[in-house]
Amino acid sequence: MKFFRRYWLVLSITLLAIILVLIRTYSHNFRYDAARWAKPSALHSNIVTADQIRTMGSDMLLVVLGNETPRIELPKDKILKLSPESIIEKPNLSLIRKNRGPVILFSDDNSVSARVWMVLSEMGIKNIFILQDEGKNELQ
Repeated sequence: MKFFRRYWLVLSITLLAIILVLIRTYSHNFRYDAARWAKPSALHSNIVTADQIRTMGSDMLLVVLGNETPRIELPKDKILKLSPESIIEKPNLSLIRKNRGPVILFSDDNSVSARVWMVLSEMGIKNIFILQDEGKNELQ
């Protein structure tokens, strides 16, 4: 008992640190199964072309990552223009999660789209696709 009275502050800080580590460890913000998330990339099932986009329906959300905008006829509320760094901000994530249809990522650089796809996939968001380079300029 003297031990607890003597070191109560150190024990309290240590216990708080352990609790915070456990919360951080078991929170489900990211899923670290790399093989599972790499499979769609290897099979190219996460890549779409302009022809496929035309058949995806009206619930599609186009996320433009950068300055170049594709020529596609969509209502303005179905096009979300963001910088890649701001994709994980709460308002942007809620817009992406609320979308009922597919989310198409568009960027000048395919590696940017791929990285954003990986982050969103690890966060548990499904139905995300990357617009293929050759299809960028065909959209009208």
